[in-house]
Amino acid sequence: MKKVLLASTALALTAGMAAAEVSLSGYAEIGVAQVDNGDGTQDDLGFHSDIDVTFTLSGETDGGLQFGATIDLDEVGDDATTTTGGLVTGGADPIASDGNPGGATEEHSVFVKGDFGTITMGDTDGAFDWAMTEVWWGSAIADDHTAHAGASGNNELDGSYDGQVARYDYSFGDFAFALSAELDDTGTGDTALGAGIKYSMDLGGTSLGFGVGYQDNGTSDIAGISVDAAFAGGLGARVNYSTGDFDGTAGDDDHMAIGLSYTSGPLLVEANYGEFDRNGTTTDGWGAAVNYDLGGGAVAMVGYGTDDTTDRFSAGLGLSF
Repeated sequence: MKKVLLASTALALTAGMAAAEVSLSGYAEIGVAQVDNGDGTQDDLGFHSDIDVTFTLSGETDGGLQFGATIDLDEVGDDATTTTGGLVTGGADPIASDGNPGGATEEHSVFVKGDFGTITMGDTDGAFDWAMTEVWWGSAIADDHTAHAGASGNNELDGSYDGQVARYDYSFGDFAFALSAELDDTGTGDTALGAGIKYSMDLGGTSLGFGVGYQDNGTSDIAGISVDAAFAGGLGARVNYSTGDFDGTAGDDDHMAIGLSYTSGPLLVEANYGEFDRNGTTTDGWGAAVNYDLGGGAVAMVGYGTDDTTDRFSAGLGLSF
């Protein structure tokens, strides 16, 4: 998910013996951003502001079945407009449902949960993305550290059709697994099917997490593995690798990425590198971010990302409510 909501306000609605909870949380950004495409365009700093509002609904039946829903409204600011190279260039519908969007969205999902596991449907991760861990930490107001040409969010095959994903996941102890499907509502394409496994372990102060996933939509497929390590002293390391035919063109595709982080009290520093090899054509890039938690839901953020064609930079505050 793009933003991490660090604080929320809640309204409790009670009727009879059953209780439902509606939580309202918000996230806002303020700062400056710059994108340099190397051709003399969009080189100047621009102001950046953005507001997200998220509603989280939850409840439970008399028999213990839990259920809930979330809706994320990106209504105001840079995310509510179309962009070129990362800066605003025109308008767009501020509430437009889209499974794998390039502009403003109304993200939503619904879940039911019980002893049998959890079923989630809507704008949610497929099983491959669910199992894999991205190699970056923290945030930047323009996501510069995750926008370079070598970055992958592990969601290449999510949004193959209308973006409405159904996922079942179940956990027991340190293990968890998931299955997912995305249907082609036109009836012409194969169902996009996914499977993923996660395992975590603690080795005397070093935490390790492993993820393995696979997804196939009939014309493209992807398989991958990720490792996430958290060491004593605030050091972190992540690596992932994926392969298949996931760009929709003939030929093999590969992606590898590595990230390192250091956390000390309110300070987080991270750097990541990624590389795609699409049928022999290589693109890569790296990014970095520095976050400092000011307390009360405010985080000072600096982000940077670069590749062969574009340099990105932003600085500002992320504000959680």
